[in-house]
Amino acid sequence: MMMPSLPAIARLLARISLVFTFVVIIAGSVVRMTGSGMGCPDWPKCFGYLVPPTSAEELSFEPGRKFDTGHMVIWNDTLWVAEHPITAGAEFDHADWYKYPKHDYAIFNPLHTWVEYINRLATVVYGIPIMLLSFCVLLLWIRMGDRRAFMLALLTDVFIAYEVWLGKLVVDGNLKENSITLHMLGSLGIVVCLLILVRHLTGDAKQAQVSKTLRNALAILSVTAFVQMLLGTQVREAVDIIAKTGLDRSQWVEALPVVFYIHRSFSILMVAVVVWIVRLWMKEGKSPQLGTHTLVAVCCAELFIGIVLAYLDMPAIAQPLHLLVGAIFFAIALRTYFRATTKASPIEA
Repeated sequence: MMMPSLPAIARLLARISLVFTFVVIIAGSVVRMTGSGMGCPDWPKCFGYLVPPTSAEELSFEPGRKFDTGHMVIWNDTLWVAEHPITAGAEFDHADWYKYPKHDYAIFNPLHTWVEYINRLATVVYGIPIMLLSFCVLLLWIRMGDRRAFMLALLTDVFIAYEVWLGKLVVDGNLKENSITLHMLGSLGIVVCLLILVRHLTGDAKQAQVSKTLRNALAILSVTAFVQMLLGTQVREAVDIIAKTGLDRSQWVEALPVVFYIHRSFSILMVAVVVWIVRLWMKEGKSPQLGTHTLVAVCCAELFIGIVLAYLDMPAIAQPLHLLVGAIFFAIALRTYFRATTKASPIEA
């Protein structure tokens, strides 16, 4: 049996990494949906532990308990960190502990803690195919002179490092505003890099020769989907603020700022561009390589979930689904654009 070529292995790892990107996006969205962003108040550990506690008792100061350096307790509604290995005495001794300096959040909720912890685990698992991909494209550069693949993988690593750094800042700052939008920018940057890398490693396979008008329409759709994603994250930020006011969920939509209406109007534009693309595609011979059916199906799914959110009082489960399907739609729109070419030579991507 023939071993797969190095470019084929790199392409497979890039596709696996792309799938894991969406897994991390949905995991992060579930964290936001459940309000679990501060489930682990420190980073990269959780309450100072590699594996987080499961009960409040584990974070309580009790005489005779042993704590390692960095372990946390909640005492008098404040997070305290062990200065050194401690065997707790009868009284809380401030000389053995220091107040956690990053923020004053000191609440333990087992559900929130474990949702956030699983989100972090998903990110760690995500790093495995990314590291293998980086090593593989390094070999491609050394053995075959494919510098472009290496640079694309390197840029992916930069975006991932940005996401990790931003995640630390978000936890240290107790979930500062605009964190969703900034995280999504990083995630979409990763998606773009991996899609271009897959396209580069695929070569001429699955190309579709189309008119310049159709290719331009696909470019417009990709940009529209990108802008729509960023508008959606701004709406999500506003929803989080409204939710904290205690307003009934049935009144959330009415309380949303103007960005919600811009986001909704953009969805109409996005559907119009998809209809335009389908008409051009049918007129030009329905090339199966273009993948237009998938584009239409995901667009319909995203539109349906958006309608459910707007008119059925924003059910919680629909929020991460809307974000995930929106990210997938952007990826499919961009992939479709990369597949389209106006000439017989390889696609520019």
